[in-house]
Amino acid sequence: MSLQFHNLQVKELKRETAKTVSIGFQIPDNLKAEFQYEAGQYLTLKAMINGEDVRRSYSISSYGDEALQVSCKVVDGGKMSTFLVNELGLGDRVEVMPPMGNFTLKTVKHPLVLFAAGSGITPIFSILKKALKEGNSDIKLFYGNRSEDEIIFKAAIEALKVQFSDRLLVQHFLSSDGERLDAQRVQSLVSNLPESNYFICGPKGMIAAVKDGLEKSKVPASHINIEYFASPKTDKKAVETVASGEVNEIIAELDGERHSITLEPGETILDGTNRIGIDPPFSCQSGVCTTCKCKVLSGEVEMENNFGLGEDEAEEGFILSCISKPTSAGVVVSWDEV
Repeated sequence: MSLQFHNLQVKELKRETAKTVSIGFQIPDNLKAEFQYEAGQYLTLKAMINGEDVRRSYSISSYGDEALQVSCKVVDGGKMSTFLVNELGLGDRVEVMPPMGNFTLKTVKHPLVLFAAGSGITPIFSILKKALKEGNSDIKLFYGNRSEDEIIFKAAIEALKVQFSDRLLVQHFLSSDGERLDAQRVQSLVSNLPESNYFICGPKGMIAAVKDGLEKSKVPASHINIEYFASPKTDKKAVETVASGEVNEIIAELDGERHSITLEPGETILDGTNRIGIDPPFSCQSGVCTTCKCKVLSGEVEMENNFGLGEDEAEEGFILSCISKPTSAGVVVSWDEV
């Protein structure tokens, strides 16, 4: 059965900075199992804003016994972020999909190095709390922002720093002071560290710089975990499937029903299903959040890029339907296999 949205009530609202709010949800007893989550995962939210169905994914910033919470920072022109930060009130209800995402901490046994910038701290903060609560290894958090008043979770991070002073090192980098997490600085930060697991989240430029610094420091790729909030540029040309013959005639399976679809020129699989009103789960529509993941049961499908799925998922036949097009006849995809 594919994931569905659930109508949840806003239980808590906390202003983290002038542009950032944390939103806690009340989870009914009958949904608690469905909304169990791993640190680093995200929730997809849906709202009607000025008559438009808007969906966006936001990382979970809570962990453990804390109320389920996501944190959202206003972005210029962002319909959902503007609504959540400026208009949402206590007691309001929001359509929310159960937790998803692979940016998770698999083990707390190894030293941990966390790189975040701006709102990229959101999933990192959840991972940090899990590592502190469940592990006993050293943790380093390197966190970049424009200025001190834009540091999200500032007081909470400082409290953790005091509580776990023997294990946690926190270092802030403020671009207003000329400090940036560039590749050269990253190399200096990790030069004398023991073998560690690395988690990175932030703007695309910061992610690229940190990744470059880690690679130059000979950190194994298997130890580097990245969460993108937007699809990074890729050198690979977008998949161009010519709409002809049977190639664009696909079958989509959702909630136990099969639907025949003839894709129009340039359409992705998700575009086609939405056009005929099937409404599978989706959010970012840029191949990052994995909400639209489905499985190829037959035929050949190509993705424009893959920054969301793990290698094992791709090998098992999973695709992100928002950036996928058929390349052979007889394609059957299913959201019921997710």
